[in-house]
Amino acid sequence: MENCLSMDVEGFVESNIESFGIPEQHLDRTQETYEIENNVHSFLDLLAELRIRGTFFIVGRIARDMPEMVLRVADLGHEIGCHNYEHRRIFGQQPKQFREGVISAKQRLEDVSGTKVYGFRAPDFSITRASVWALDILQEAGFLYDSSIYPIRMHDVYGIGDVNPGIHRLPNGLVEWPLATLSLLKTRFPFGGGGYLRLYPLTVTSHFIETRNRSGSPCMLYIHPYEVGPIIPEIKGLSAYRRFRHYYNCSGGGVRLKKLLRGFTFAPAVEILAQRGMVHYA
Repeated sequence: MENCLSMDVEGFVESNIESFGIPEQHLDRTQETYEIENNVHSFLDLLAELRIRGTFFIVGRIARDMPEMVLRVADLGHEIGCHNYEHRRIFGQQPKQFREGVISAKQRLEDVSGTKVYGFRAPDFSITRASVWALDILQEAGFLYDSSIYPIRMHDVYGIGDVNPGIHRLPNGLVEWPLATLSLLKTRFPFGGGGYLRLYPLTVTSHFIETRNRSGSPCMLYIHPYEVGPIIPEIKGLSAYRRFRHYYNCSGGGVRLKKLLRGFTFAPAVEILAQRGMVHYA
């Protein structure tokens, strides 16, 4: 069973700008570029060592600001996906604004990487009930699949609790590959990415992946550059809750991830979907 290991390519400040107040001294694109490039290159080295190819959902403005890095990701055989043009939650946008941004991001990523972009992931998994209209825009823009919906109820920002947790085709023809969850005691628990990957013991995460795989379902796992790379900005003045939520187990994250990945097989999302007859691409 092949699973997908994906990376949401963004900076630490960029990813949290809508979550908590960021002091002005940290709003530095030069520092953010240095952070992203170093962390992504570190992740690419880890994948090369393990002979894993994954899917990189990249913010469109990064293709503008760091084209060489995007090209390297593609040249190493990884899939390039789209993570919107700026890292902004979709449910805070109007459809016209989102349409213009995502079309621009897709085109720029394709021009820079020299490859087609088939998949999309919303910043902060922000396709919720308030923004399901975005799925039709993605289909119209030429995407083949989306991986934005978290089929859970428990999070304060994202989630659609009653959505199909497995890979499925939407009424408009777009394929949805939700983030990984496991049902226990009639409740779906998220796992295998971001804070959940950092919080759960590796044995628990491995067990959850194996359980999903035995049921015939590949898992969509995800990580962020600052959770596996050597650089993570330290934002002063955060509450204990925020510090735990955003920093716990980031140090040494690459070592923990390597231990987990050795037990499983991975491939880019679009290839897995094609093997299952869900998408067709050239």
